Amino acid sequence: MSGPAFLGHIVHHAVLDLRDRRTLLLAIRTGHLGPTAFRSTDFGETWQEAAKPPAFSKPKDARCSIVVEQVFWLPPGHADEAGVWYAGTSPEGLFRSEDGGDTWRGVARWNDHPKWIAWTGDMAQRNPDGSPVHSILIDPRDPQHMYFATG
Repeated sequence: MSGPAFLGHIVHHAVLDLRDRRTLLLAIRTGHLGPTAFRSTDFGETWQEAAKPPAFSKPKDARCSIVVEQVFWLPPGHADEAGVWYAGTSPEGLFRSEDGGDTWRGVARWNDHPKWIAWTGDMAQRNPDGSPVHSILIDPRDPQHMYFATG
């Protein structure tokens, strides 16, 4: 990769997929596209924005709608799940891609859980950048088991 690349934009996380050793994903916040992910399959020579970036499906709190402010963390899925990626966002969202980061859908067991507000806090009391889901780790023994932290 040579630069500069994505000049003037905020890159939160850049990750090489060790499963294929050629795919790179970037968690980025651009001025004109907003929070999104970019993918390169040629070590950063060319980049493609996600066709469907991480986005919440419905409001979490009746007092305000919720939108992804930042895509913050991008770990690849389990070694046996080629093309699977996870995204942690701010506010605290968890998303999954099964097509190498091109399209993302929310992980319902977290994003749509009835206790989401209790676990993450009142939306009206958040700081301007919110708190992200970060440090997502997939259990190498079981792709159905993950650990993640919120900040």
